[in-house]
Amino acid sequence: MDTPTPCLKLIRDKIRFGQEPDNPTLVSLWLHAEQNELDHHLSTHILRQSYEAQFYLLLEAIVDELVSRQWRCTCLDNIYRPLSCLQKLSNSKASCERIRDLMKELAVTSRYVEHSLRM
Repeated sequence: MDTPTPCLKLIRDKIRFGQEPDNPTLVSLWLHAEQNELDHHLSTHILRQSYEAQFYLLLEAIVDELVSRQWRCTCLDNIYRPLSCLQKLSNSKASCERIRDLMKELAVTSRYVEHSLRM
């Protein structure tokens, strides 16, 4: 994958560390910026890597109890988006299994942190 632009790196850091917890539109802005970076890639492999990286960035924010509960819930509400993109790219048994593995990881992780996401 290409090196991210400084602007994209800044947005990723804001997402990961919940630096703007009162700005849930930041996630949409970030995903849109990521998609703009990917538009010139034709490689399915690169697209998959990028969507998995998006998934893991959101998952890291979700499990980080130093990030505000509100922001962690926002990330949880949006983690389906990179999974959906991966689903659209799925064209083999291996890619379907990979998506299932990610969904299992999300289910287990969500279960582990659910107590800290409740009010």
